[in-house]
Amino acid sequence: MSIDITLLCCPDCGGQSSLKLNQNNHNLHCTTCNNEYAYNNGVPIFLDTTTINANQVSGQQTAISSIKQALHKITRPRHHSIYFDTLESSLQNGIELDKFIQDFSNKSNVLNVGSLAKQLTKKDVNIINLDISHYNNIDVVADAHRIPIKDGSLDGIIIKNVFEHIREPIVVRDELFRTLKKGGRIYAKVPFMQPFHAVPNDFQRYTINGLKEFFKDFKVLKHGIAIGPSSTISWMLIEYFAMLFSFNTETGYKVSLRIASYLFFWVKYLDVFLRKNVRSHTLASAFYLVLEKPA
Repeated sequence: MSIDITLLCCPDCGGQSSLKLNQNNHNLHCTTCNNEYAYNNGVPIFLDTTTINANQVSGQQTAISSIKQALHKITRPRHHSIYFDTLESSLQNGIELDKFIQDFSNKSNVLNVGSLAKQLTKKDVNIINLDISHYNNIDVVADAHRIPIKDGSLDGIIIKNVFEHIREPIVVRDELFRTLKKGGRIYAKVPFMQPFHAVPNDFQRYTINGLKEFFKDFKVLKHGIAIGPSSTISWMLIEYFAMLFSFNTETGYKVSLRIASYLFFWVKYLDVFLRKNVRSHTLASAFYLVLEKPA
């Protein structure tokens, strides 16, 4: 489903500008500065996607045969992390994000920032997927530093596993505040103790106290450990083993990573014994917050 163009603004002109489709329906025209943006099969494109190497961005969805898919599932490395409150893989939504989405009505506009190629949908909620790469399910190709959404237009925002990859997080935080309605809510999942992972780059980590300070202009409705300390150790052991036995070669690293994932993936399940431990936050892999823009 194409995005409602009335929600969009020109990233150069700011949050009150308007965009209109040209007669050929292939371009969006800014009525303020006359900028033109590509409009490809209902997807507005505010970036030069030729400068982005999609192979550097994880989560891509590709059409492969069922046989290859089965082989890939068997031979791929075992995942290193689970949600702290469940045994569910952290590749999934998680309970807190599902609860967050369920709270919105059929008239809500919820922006999913940095959505990659993952499907994040709920019946009767308009989830707008934004990313720097043009995947099949993307609704807007844009930079989170310059979100092309009008001021105060969004009922909710999801920003999951993104802030570590952002060059200027304060700019993005202010963009979230600008585009959100008063009383609108944000679900943010942010890493603390995680190995370096460039998607396509990696810049920072956050403590829970640092997150509260970072989001001080918002009201914190809820916060907690998203991924626990045992997942942290599992991931680090896998990376450490792969690095140690890679013999400083890329092929050696990839082979060792697969072996290590089968040796150490089980460590993450020890989080079951740490859920009530008051010090679990000191080694947590990631935190989540539910925030509200003050009315």
